Amino acid sequence: MRYGDGSRRKNGGGILKNLSRKEESMAEANQEDLVRTRILDWAAPNFPLEIRDQAARVYVDYRAGVRNEETEAFAGKLAFGTGGMRGVLGTGPGRLNRWTVGRAALGFVQYIKETYHNPSIVIAHDSRRMSPEFARVVAGLAAGLGVKAFLFKGVTPTPILSYAVRHLGAAGGAVLTASHNPPEYNGFKVYLEDGSQFTGDAQVRLEQLIEEIRDWDLPFREEGSEDFKKNIQWIGPEIQEAYYNEFQKRGLAKHVDAKFKIVFSPLHGTAGPWLPPLLEKFGYNVIGVPEQMEPDGEFPTVELPNPEEAEALRLSEETARKHDAELFLATDPDADRLGAGIKSGNRYILLNGNQLGSIMCAFMCENAPKKSDKNYWIFKTIVTTDLQKVIAEKNGIKIKDVLTGFKYIAEQMRELDNGKSGFQKGKDVFLFGGEESYGYLPVEFVRDKDSLSSALVLCQIIQQMGNLETYLNQIYLKYGLYLEDLKSVTMKGSDGQQRMNQIIDSLRENDMVGMELENRTVVEVRDFKKQTVNKKPAPEFFGDLPPSNVIQLLLEPEGKLTIRPSGTEPKVKLYASLKYPDQPQSLEELNKARAELENELVSISGLFFARTGLTR
Repeated sequence: MRYGDGSRRKNGGGILKNLSRKEESMAEANQEDLVRTRILDWAAPNFPLEIRDQAARVYVDYRAGVRNEETEAFAGKLAFGTGGMRGVLGTGPGRLNRWTVGRAALGFVQYIKETYHNPSIVIAHDSRRMSPEFARVVAGLAAGLGVKAFLFKGVTPTPILSYAVRHLGAAGGAVLTASHNPPEYNGFKVYLEDGSQFTGDAQVRLEQLIEEIRDWDLPFREEGSEDFKKNIQWIGPEIQEAYYNEFQKRGLAKHVDAKFKIVFSPLHGTAGPWLPPLLEKFGYNVIGVPEQMEPDGEFPTVELPNPEEAEALRLSEETARKHDAELFLATDPDADRLGAGIKSGNRYILLNGNQLGSIMCAFMCENAPKKSDKNYWIFKTIVTTDLQKVIAEKNGIKIKDVLTGFKYIAEQMRELDNGKSGFQKGKDVFLFGGEESYGYLPVEFVRDKDSLSSALVLCQIIQQMGNLETYLNQIYLKYGLYLEDLKSVTMKGSDGQQRMNQIIDSLRENDMVGMELENRTVVEVRDFKKQTVNKKPAPEFFGDLPPSNVIQLLLEPEGKLTIRPSGTEPKVKLYASLKYPDQPQSLEELNKARAELENELVSISGLFFARTGLTR
């Protein structure tokens, strides 16, 4: 029998559909086998009896079709990704515990041992649940492999861990923290010998080593063991004093007689013992928020210990009003992020990460040493305001965009040091790095975002320039008015990451050039994963940027939309940035333009969400 073209296509489609269903069925069966094996692994004799019993119960439930938080904890597996590992505390391979932390830590120590001769590492922790215990787990595993470890006695900011690795000449470092996540989370981050996080080939090799380790086969060493006593050295106040002295030694700060008051909150995190003494050392008056100064992993006075959230700054603002302070500052639990509120007449206004970063960027660019034999560099992420690009270029400072994540800024600092990636050693010099998510670095002796040095710079700006609001307005009038907005869609559950990737992929396949959003039009689409511009390869534009699951849309008149899945939360994030088309010439014009641009930002973000189905 002969078939017409239509019959053949129809029949062929049916065969392909059946094959697809068969392949999906096989994939699902393989996944089920993998999950069952993973659960049974935790019923092995190497685990304590209560965990083995729990795993056995979960196995029975899972086979019976039960799907809940407990089965998900055993069915899933925490991944060690680009920023380390972060997850909810609990039992099972999908939760953060002694064994999942131990597995990642052992891989890290093995990497250090195979890469360096007679190495040492530095270990720090924040104020979260189990952070001190996990820090000792990491130290014990290092000690068992004969690796010397410097272990901080108390809560320690992440940027201080980065500094300590460099100061002590260690081969690497590890910190136990989940940054600004809720209390039920914790995490594990690791650092290279220059104090920066892992990237590139080092990251790939580290992940390989971790993947080869079995959760139940870990050579733990307790604090009282001979290996622990022999190889672990506790760190006291000497690192704190060394860090403080860097500012004087490098001429980055001098003592002043400040007349204004600063209110500060560590949000129950690590910066309480570290930031006030630094500011006071240089003559600034610091008033702590009494309810939030002590380290407390339950974070009892805030919904989220995140200085990006207005709610977390409520007590800081109340304390500032009480004392008529010029400025209030707050840091997240591991003290790498910094939020701020500034006095504006009889009220206080919050500055976002782009505004704070631009204030520091402008001040440092405008006051950079005028040396003809040096090229000063600013590094920012692709979702950080382009106002900083204008500021840098108008001051003769070079600037480069990197992928989202401060580790990519630190990577560029490493390339500067080594004279690689087109940089000239000794001639190209780091000046400032920042990202919109409240992370900034105004010094080169740390290789992660640093709220401590950033706070000191903000105080210096007030001392020299006066009110920060006035200085920010001067920046807008001099360089142009840019405003930004961030919106996100949360996708929780085990399939959240898959759904996020599907959404980004669907946008990737659409032709968005020509899409009209209010009075602006999409004129260019940049795909950082495929490294294409308007669907055509663009190696010159992307340069040395590694592929990343990000799509960026350029708008005309000048604007930018960037869509990416979060690396630390189950969210798809949309970053919007717009420049006001005309340059305001007065404060009155600036205020009017700002109100118009704020409304346009909200409208454009909403329109894009609606047209692309991101709200579904």
